[in-house]
Amino acid sequence: MTDPLQQNFAEFIARSCAHPGTSRHVQVDGLSLHYLEWPGPAGAPTLLLLHGYLAHAHWWDFTAPWLATQYRVIAPDFSGMGDSGQRPSYSYAQFYAEITGLMDALGIGGCIGIGHSFGGRALLYACKARPELFARAIVVDSRLGTPEDPVRGFDEEWRPKKRYATADEVLRRFVLKPIEPAPEAAMRHLGAMSIRQEPQGWSWKFDENVTRVFQQRGGQGPAVDDRAQLAGLPTPVDFIYGEESKVVTASRAAVLAGCLPYVRSVTGIPGGHHHLPVSQPVALITALRVLFGRKTG
Repeated sequence: MTDPLQQNFAEFIARSCAHPGTSRHVQVDGLSLHYLEWPGPAGAPTLLLLHGYLAHAHWWDFTAPWLATQYRVIAPDFSGMGDSGQRPSYSYAQFYAEITGLMDALGIGGCIGIGHSFGGRALLYACKARPELFARAIVVDSRLGTPEDPVRGFDEEWRPKKRYATADEVLRRFVLKPIEPAPEAAMRHLGAMSIRQEPQGWSWKFDENVTRVFQQRGGQGPAVDDRAQLAGLPTPVDFIYGEESKVVTASRAAVLAGCLPYVRSVTGIPGGHHHLPVSQPVALITALRVLFGRKTG
C-alpha cells in the first residue's frame, strides 16, 4: 500500500476501501455478533477496534487497513448496531460484556484495545472486568465522567426510526452527530454502510430500541462518575482527542491525564473533531503508530 500522506484524501479513502475487512459472525451470549477482520501478517498480534454510539465496525474502514500491515485487526458491531443481532432490551453492562465475550469466543488475549467515543468508555469497563485480556487501551475522543462533570444520558424523548421509500432518500439525511465537517468521500462510504432495506422501507441499521439506554428524560437517572468506577484500573491507557471536539472539550481534555491510575499519554489532534476515524484518519493512524512504538512498561 502506498504511503497515504502522498495521496489526496479521496484517493486515500479509495485505497483504504480497496482493502475491506472480511465480514464474519460469532455467537456471544446467545446472540450473533458481527465483526470485520483484517488478518494482517501471519502470527501478528491483535488490535480490537470498538466503534461509537449507533455507529458500526465500518467506522474503522479508513484506519484498519493501514493498521493491518502489522496487526491482526478485529472490529465488531455492538448488539443492535451495524450487522449484529438485536436484543429485546439493552444495557451498558451487556455492551461491556459483549467485548469480553467476543474475545473469549475468538481466543483473543493480551491485545491492544482501541475504542472511539462510546466504544472507548466501553473498552475501559471491559478492561476493568477482565484486565488479563488487554495489554493496553487507547481511548479516542471518549467522554469520561467526573464528580464535577458527570456523564448522563440524552435529555430527549424516545422515538422510532423513520423509514424512507428509497435508499437515496435516507442517504441524504446521513450526518455525523455531533454535526461536524467530514470529507464527502468518507461520508458517501459510511452512509452506504449504515442503511438497510426493511419491510417498511429503507432505514438505518441500528435497532431503534438501542436508543432507550441512552435517554434519561428530564435529567433523571444516575450520573456516572467514571473516575470513581475505574479507580483501580490496572491497564495502561493512552488518550487521543480532537482539539476541536464538542465531546472532549478543552476543559475535559485537561483532566484526562489524572483521571485514571496508569495514563501514559494524552495526545490532541490539531484541527480534529470528535469523529477522528472519519474526518482525520491519517492523523489518527500516525498517532496510533507512534503509540504502538512505545513500550507498555
